[in-house]
Amino acid sequence: MSEERQVRVLHVRTVCGTGGGPDKTILKSCEYLDRRGHFAHAFYMMDRASDPGEIASSARAMGIVMNAAMEDGAVCWKTLAELDHLLGVGGYDIVHTHDYKSNVLARLMRARHRYRIVATAHGYNGTTRREIFYYGLERWMFRYVDAVVTPTVGMRNYLLRCGIGTDRMCVIRNGIETAGWERVVRNGQGGKARLVYVGRLSEEKDLPNLLGAVEILRGRGKDVELLIAGDGADRGRLEGMIEAKGLGGCVRMLGYVKDVMGVLAGADVMVNPSRTECMPNSILEAMWAGVPVVATDVGGVGEMLEDGVEGVLVRGGDSAELARGIERVIDDRVFAETLAEKARARVMREFTFEGHMEMTMALYRRVMGRRVRS
Repeated sequence: MSEERQVRVLHVRTVCGTGGGPDKTILKSCEYLDRRGHFAHAFYMMDRASDPGEIASSARAMGIVMNAAMEDGAVCWKTLAELDHLLGVGGYDIVHTHDYKSNVLARLMRARHRYRIVATAHGYNGTTRREIFYYGLERWMFRYVDAVVTPTVGMRNYLLRCGIGTDRMCVIRNGIETAGWERVVRNGQGGKARLVYVGRLSEEKDLPNLLGAVEILRGRGKDVELLIAGDGADRGRLEGMIEAKGLGGCVRMLGYVKDVMGVLAGADVMVNPSRTECMPNSILEAMWAGVPVVATDVGGVGEMLEDGVEGVLVRGGDSAELARGIERVIDDRVFAETLAEKARARVMREFTFEGHMEMTMALYRRVMGRRVRS
């Protein structure tokens, strides 16, 4: 396929709640393609309890055509009809899927429509039996798509061990838009060290680990406060833990926050306490903003930053070690500034959105040069 050939892409994703990092990437990808004379839409499947408002408003502001199917159950015939219609009128060259359900539907719908399937493996939580089953189904479906994108080398190697062929695998690292994102100027908290968490409130994010670290730091006489920016199913449990630990005076739950830069402004440390991760955009955003990162060394986090160079990595599930990592940063301003400077430089080298999209477009071209799989 030549450079000038228009590409028509449909992103398909299932979302609960208000979405997350992958949705920023999906919408920015659509905007990128549209601005370069290509054609990109997004199709979202959401349960009735979810709020499509944030994603929809972001899509409108960016001039992106987004369709949202609100579902009443795991199998919704109305959703199938809407997706079938969209595939019929859209004339898409590529359907880019982002989860196990969209992978299955894209594969089934190809019996009626001609397109290539590119699937991104965003990571596996496996916190419930249902998730374990569905993720296994997704890995099986990867054998029947045209290309599988993994954000990390670790994820690629895992899928290779699962039997996915190397001819379909492509590592494309996450990237963030750097234009307009200047390094934050810390507001200063009168000697108080401000910790920030940005992300979903769910079991695999292990916020109790972070609350435990804050409790330890306060017990050592450290004047720290924690801002938690995000929402999710774990919110009620976390609020109960904050009250039980007596941390109500130093921990604030902000809920979903659109202005991530505003949250990072004034932060001394961005903390990621997860049990499992792939390549979180929130860490990249903190790195680019010049906020030192302390994170558990899980998933692809170690591919984003090197311990003691661009951030501090600690063992997962260990509040005492997490507290030591945070203490190391807040007690040594020179060390913290060095981490921040090197992290920002690494984002510019390896994790820009422009670089992410150049690799994505190269993959689309390769895939379109192959015949449509049956």
